[in-house]
Amino acid sequence: MKELYPKLPVVLVKASPADKPQGADVYQCPVYKTQFRGPTYVFTAGLKSKHPPSKWIMAGVALLMNVVA
Repeated sequence: MKELYPKLPVVLVKASPADKPQGADVYQCPVYKTQFRGPTYVFTAGLKSKHPPSKWIMAGVALLMNVVA
Protein backbone atom coordinates (compact mmCIF):
# COMPACT_ATOMS: atom_id res chain seq x y z
CA MET A 1 0.00 0.00 0.00
CA LYS A 2 1.33 3.43 -0.93
CA GLU A 3 1.80 6.22 1.60
CA LEU A 4 -0.54 9.18 1.26
CA TYR A 5 2.04 11.70 2.53
CA PRO A 6 5.57 10.27 2.02
CA LYS A 7 8.40 12.46 3.32
CA LEU A 8 10.68 14.27 0.89
CA PRO A 9 14.32 14.59 1.94
CA VAL A 10 15.52 18.08 2.82
CA VAL A 11 16.10 20.04 -0.39
CA LEU A 12 18.04 23.20 -1.13
CA VAL A 13 15.71 25.88 -2.47
CA LYS A 14 17.34 28.51 -4.70
CA ALA A 15 15.65 31.34 -6.53
CA SER A 16 16.25 31.67 -10.26
CA PRO A 17 14.99 34.08 -12.93
CA ALA A 18 11.58 33.14 -14.32
CA ASP A 19 12.88 33.48 -17.89
CA LYS A 20 15.56 30.80 -17.35
CA PRO A 21 14.63 27.80 -19.56
CA GLN A 22 13.72 24.53 -17.82
CA GLY A 23 14.59 21.11 -19.22
CA ALA A 24 11.97 18.71 -20.57
CA ASP A 25 12.50 16.43 -17.56
CA VAL A 26 11.46 19.06 -14.98
CA TYR A 27 8.07 18.85 -13.27
CA GLN A 28 6.73 22.24 -12.17
CA CYS A 29 5.43 21.10 -8.79
CA PRO A 30 3.13 23.33 -6.72
CA VAL A 31 4.13 23.83 -3.08
CA TYR A 32 1.48 24.42 -0.40
CA LYS A 33 1.69 25.28 3.31
CA THR A 34 -0.81 22.53 4.25
CA GLN A 35 -2.76 19.80 2.48
CA PHE A 36 -5.64 22.27 2.04
CA ARG A 37 -4.82 23.44 -1.47
CA GLY A 38 -5.78 26.80 -2.92
CA PRO A 39 -5.26 29.61 -0.41
CA THR A 40 -2.15 27.89 1.03
CA TYR A 41 -0.18 28.01 -2.26
CA VAL A 42 3.41 29.25 -1.74
CA PHE A 43 5.47 28.75 -4.92
CA THR A 44 6.25 26.35 -7.78
CA ALA A 45 9.29 24.08 -7.43
CA GLY A 46 11.04 22.70 -10.51
CA LEU A 47 11.74 19.03 -9.71
CA LYS A 48 13.91 16.93 -12.03
CA SER A 49 12.41 13.54 -12.80
CA LYS A 50 13.16 10.40 -14.80
CA HIS A 51 9.49 10.38 -15.86
CA PRO A 52 7.69 12.93 -18.03
CA PRO A 53 5.90 15.75 -16.17
CA SER A 54 2.54 14.44 -17.45
CA LYS A 55 2.84 11.43 -15.11
CA TRP A 56 3.04 13.70 -12.04
CA ILE A 57 0.34 16.06 -13.31
CA MET A 58 -2.12 13.16 -13.80
CA ALA A 59 -1.27 11.89 -10.28
CA GLY A 60 -1.93 15.34 -8.77
CA VAL A 61 1.49 15.46 -7.10
CA ALA A 62 2.25 18.49 -4.89
CA LEU A 63 4.70 19.28 -2.09
CA LEU A 64 3.30 20.07 1.36
CA MET A 65 5.23 22.03 3.97
CA ASN A 66 3.06 20.80 6.86
CA VAL A 67 0.47 18.02 7.17
CA VAL A 68 -2.35 18.88 9.59
CA ALA A 69 -3.42 15.75 11.46
